[in-house]
Amino acid sequence: MSHERIADTFDRWAADGRDRRMEQGHGDVVRQVVAQLGVRPGEQILDLGCGNGWATRLLAKTAPGVGAVGVDASPRMVARAEELHSLTIRARYEVGRFEALDFPDEKFDRVFSMEALYYAVDLPGALAEIRRVLKPRGAADIVVDYFTDSPATADWPEAAGLAMNALSQAEWQQAFERAGFTEVRTQRVHDTRGPGERSAFQSDECVPDFEAQKALHEAGSLWIHARKP
Repeated sequence: MSHERIADTFDRWAADGRDRRMEQGHGDVVRQVVAQLGVRPGEQILDLGCGNGWATRLLAKTAPGVGAVGVDASPRMVARAEELHSLTIRARYEVGRFEALDFPDEKFDRVFSMEALYYAVDLPGALAEIRRVLKPRGAADIVVDYFTDSPATADWPEAAGLAMNALSQAEWQQAFERAGFTEVRTQRVHDTRGPGERSAFQSDECVPDFEAQKALHEAGSLWIHARKP
């Protein structure tokens, strides 16, 4: 899988308005996680795979003086983020690759990512970059819905036409430990809204029917928390 293929796919999704569906679908889980992060005033946060920047903006509003930077491979997603930006918060958005972050060492207090890291072309390289840009004792909080303990996601790579890193919950923990992180822990987060109503369900290539939607909700989202020594 190439970075160009990933960028092209998410450019198309931005043009089709799928960025708004991502915010709607993932918003509850992200708010649950962010509420538990304990973000302190003035912290600097990197949001990997920011899409239209909705989580970047949420992070920037968590405490006074917080600054957030969203990075995405898709120029159209970054353009959408800039269109939706609020001048009342400290946030900005950049086109970039997880494996080659254009930031100096030890710049950020936190790295956050929702539904993006499994697209990394070089996952060990991406984890090394996350560790590099974090300050000592900085935290990484990564949330993914695609993991092998969630059977309803098994066909996602074929459906989306993109290669994805297929790891179990235990393997995600091991990947962060191998990358030199400490205090690694994982947990499932379930959308408090439930799977929704069958009558309101809208299918797509990754969630073809309501039974798949229910299975996704039952498995939950996987939250990996880790800290740089």
